[in-house]
Amino acid sequence: MHKIATEDFKSTLPEGVNYPLTVNFVVSKDLKSKIFYDIFKRYMQFDPSLIKLEVSEEPVEGADIYHYHRPHLEDTLKAPAVVTVHHDPREMDPWVDANKFWRVYKQAVGIVCLNSLQQADLAHVGLEHTRVIPHGFDTTIFQRRKKTFDPDGKINIGYVSKRYGRRVKGDTYLFECLEILSPEHVRFTLVGEGRALDAARMRDMGYEVEVFENIPYRLFGSLYDNMDFLMMVSTYEGGPANLPEALASSTPVLASRVGMVPDLVRDGENGVILSGDIRRDAPVLRALMHNTDGITDHLFEGAHESDTVITWEDVIASHIQYYSEIMLKP
Repeated sequence: MHKIATEDFKSTLPEGVNYPLTVNFVVSKDLKSKIFYDIFKRYMQFDPSLIKLEVSEEPVEGADIYHYHRPHLEDTLKAPAVVTVHHDPREMDPWVDANKFWRVYKQAVGIVCLNSLQQADLAHVGLEHTRVIPHGFDTTIFQRRKKTFDPDGKINIGYVSKRYGRRVKGDTYLFECLEILSPEHVRFTLVGEGRALDAARMRDMGYEVEVFENIPYRLFGSLYDNMDFLMMVSTYEGGPANLPEALASSTPVLASRVGMVPDLVRDGENGVILSGDIRRDAPVLRALMHNTDGITDHLFEGAHESDTVITWEDVIASHIQYYSEIMLKP
C-alpha cells in the first residue's frame, strides 16, 4: 500500500500553505531516546522543501506545528498542537493512565493514532479529531522474499520484543505454545533485551533457539528473511513496529488482536489472529507446524502478496498532508 510517491507528492498538497513547514517535535524528556531518534531521523532526511524539523524537550518559538510525542508529561500544549498516541489506551499500568492523556489530548488540534483500535477508543470518550497513520517500514532494510515450507526442516518462529517484567508481551502464552508445538518441527529466533533468559528455558524444553539481545537495526532484514513466522502475542500494543517489518519481508504473522493487528493482518491470508486461549488456538498452531492442507504454504503466499503496509516515506508524507490540513483550519 505505497500510497504516496515522494516525487508526485507536492501536487497532492492543498493550496494556501507556505512550505517548508517548520515542525517542532516535542519529546518532553529523554531527548536521546533511541526509539524516537530512529523515527525522527527519517523526517530529517525527507524533502527539505516541504518540512523542516526541530526536535527538543521544550517547545521552541516560531514553529508552524508543535507535535508532542509524550503529551501526558505536559500540563499545557503550545498551539497549534498535534499529539501521537504511541501506547494502547486499554493498558491498565499507572504510567499510561488514560486520564493523564485525555486531559491534554483535548488541547490538541490533531491526534495521530497508529491504529483504528486507538481511534475507536478515543472516539468513545469524545475525542474525534483523529487521523490513523501507522508505523512504516524501511525499504533499504526489508525486502520481499517468498518463503517455502520445508517438510524435512523446522518452522522458525520469531519473537521480536524486549522482555518486560510485567509480561505484557505475551510471555505466558508463548510458553503455553511450547507445550503444543514440537521441538522436532519448530525452532525459535528471539530478538530483544532480556530474551536470553527465555532462550535458556526453551532450550531446557528441547527447542533449538537463536537469541539476539543487541543487534544493529540494519541487520533486522536478514533476521526476518530467516523467520517463517513472526509471533506477536502482546496483551497491549500501540504498534508494534515489528508488524510492518515482518509483512514487508513476506513473513506471515501470528498475533493477538491488539494494536495495528486488525489493520494489517488479514486472518487466514497473511497471518493468523490468535484468540489468546491456547486451547482454542492449538489446532491452527499444530496445522502450521505440519503444513496441514497446505495452510503454511497459503500463508507464505499471502504474506508475499500482502499490500497492507506502507513505507516510512509514506508515513512522513501522510503527516505532512495532515499538518497542511491543520494549517488551513481557522
